[in-house]
Amino acid sequence: MNSQGCIFLEEGIHFDVDSITDCCILHNDGRGAPLILKNYQGEVIDWEKLFQIKQERIEHQKIVTIYECKDCYRLCEYQFKNIKKISEFHFTHCRVCNSKCIYCSGIYNMGTRNYNAYPVIKDLIEKGYYKSGGEATMQGGEPTLMKNFEELVDLFVENGTFIRIHTNAIKFSEKVCLALKQDKGTVVSSLDCGCYETYKKIKRVDFYQAAVENIKKYVDASCDNVIVKYIIIPGVNDNIVEIDKFFDLMRELKVKNIAVDIEVQYARKYENKDISPHIYLLYDYFEYKAKKFSIELITYSFMVYVLRNRKIKKSKFIANKFLFNWVLNIYNQKNKNINYR
Repeated sequence: MNSQGCIFLEEGIHFDVDSITDCCILHNDGRGAPLILKNYQGEVIDWEKLFQIKQERIEHQKIVTIYECKDCYRLCEYQFKNIKKISEFHFTHCRVCNSKCIYCSGIYNMGTRNYNAYPVIKDLIEKGYYKSGGEATMQGGEPTLMKNFEELVDLFVENGTFIRIHTNAIKFSEKVCLALKQDKGTVVSSLDCGCYETYKKIKRVDFYQAAVENIKKYVDASCDNVIVKYIIIPGVNDNIVEIDKFFDLMRELKVKNIAVDIEVQYARKYENKDISPHIYLLYDYFEYKAKKFSIELITYSFMVYVLRNRKIKKSKFIANKFLFNWVLNIYNQKNKNINYR
């Protein structure tokens, strides 16, 4: 008999900065990420105890949706298989970073927290609790700075797990590049711009050239498995001049896939009610440029959140840069909430 659930309740594990949870999904009201272990810093895990916690949670879920999972978008009709295996991995425990992004560094309190998850995953495999065929997502912080990062990537790839790396591309990884060549991984890199000046304004570090060169290496390894992201930051890169520069760079690097999102604090602050209409028009411009240059456009979570309650129609002048800019300026004059902090 099927009930409401998801694969993460049964086969998922999320390594957070000081805890182990089933998944990484958090809701605005504080729910989400069902807790397995608290005050965790990379210690050896009692896997039998972990699966006992998961099983008790699943039995409850079969009767009624547990509090943490209510209204989660991942919930679906799901048949629990009653297996003691982990196939879905998520890592956000590394809070070390070599960038100081204006939309990130003050929020996540980046520092020195960075326990070693490699021996834990190795132990999981050796004790027979590992299931291949799933996915391992690594973000942070900067995941390439995780302890034993290259070894961890190797371990997953060798054991049949697809890797997804969210990286700023400042540090290059040979192991990730090899995984891309073998079609065993994906890189998502948030560049957010197409020029040095804007990069330094957003990232607040001087690694633009290194990041661009490393993205190029990843694209050369597998253009189909690299996504370059542009986070719209109101008051910083929210104009078509910057977007044009970004597309010029993407074409130069032969990037096939881009993603667009909006800065999370801005999206949450206005809750769709007072979003400056020019944000919607900028998204339309991304669609227009991507289609023009045959680039795949992926819409990420917070942009989806904003677009759900769209208040204006697409501009008829989108193919005319002068008129489109004129429309954007009119909306900017009427809506002053373009600064996200």
